[in-house]
Amino acid sequence: MLNKCCKIVFVTALFLLNTAAAQDSLRTEKFNEIFARVKKMMRKKGNSLEHLTVVHRQLAEYADVNPEEFKKISEKRTRYNLKERIRYIEMRSRGYNLQQALVSMAILENEKPDNTEVQKLSTKTKRKAHNALLKNITESRVDYTIEPSISYYTWGKNPSEFAFFSAPGAEKVIQNAMFSLAGYKTFKLRPSKKIGSRQFYTYSQAGLKVDYFNGMLIPQLSALFTQTSGIDIGYAFNFSNPQIPDVNFYSVNIAAYYPINQVSIGLNARLLSDFSDNHFLHYGITAKYNLKLGKKVTNDALNKIKADIQNINVRPLK
Repeated sequence: MLNKCCKIVFVTALFLLNTAAAQDSLRTEKFNEIFARVKKMMRKKGNSLEHLTVVHRQLAEYADVNPEEFKKISEKRTRYNLKERIRYIEMRSRGYNLQQALVSMAILENEKPDNTEVQKLSTKTKRKAHNALLKNITESRVDYTIEPSISYYTWGKNPSEFAFFSAPGAEKVIQNAMFSLAGYKTFKLRPSKKIGSRQFYTYSQAGLKVDYFNGMLIPQLSALFTQTSGIDIGYAFNFSNPQIPDVNFYSVNIAAYYPINQVSIGLNARLLSDFSDNHFLHYGITAKYNLKLGKKVTNDALNKIKADIQNINVRPLK
């Protein structure tokens, strides 16, 4: 009887040991599987942090399998989480989605008030929001512009010989720099595109422009339409033009511009003629800086910007 009982106890113990070993093996396998998933998710940018949190919680259920590795990957997840949240705020700020950026920034600041990286990001994000809202105001009040520019033109050719870049001997064409200064009055200022909380404006301009090109001083009446196309009409006083000395010219210049914030890049074509025997056509490229002048921003407006950022109430001008 005793032997029989011992056999039963032995078999039962063996069964329980095998069952425990099988369970441990299954838990280890499950831990490794979820561990690999968490590790893979953190290799790439832009993964859902909510999904990562869910998977990490699943891994936590098997943390006793390998506590040391679980601790390491948990610390790595914390760093990844912070890095991704910072990246999200920077992306929203870069795209002028200032409301979202400031809300996320406030939450992150509340969670990690002593983190140096978070403090720097907060300063940067609020400065970006301030500058964008200030630009919305200043660019809605542009009355005048001053626009210095530099151009690179070809040496003039007779229009009958002109065939753009494939003109005979075009590879030998000498290019010259032209320096310009223009002053304009704006009109028909109106909103154009809007990116997030950043409102952009467009306007047309009329004013005076002076070019110095190839030994000639050229005062002109100038007009720009929606900052993208323009025409200049003037008279070229020839002081030391090496092509045709002692002859002054009438000048017509047409241009197409692509404005990029304060800078514009353009293509130009200029016709110089004395309405007699001398006619020259030039073409070139231009880079100009747009200095915008208008009414000064009031202290009340600046205080409102500060309050809007503080209260996270960012709205573009309508």
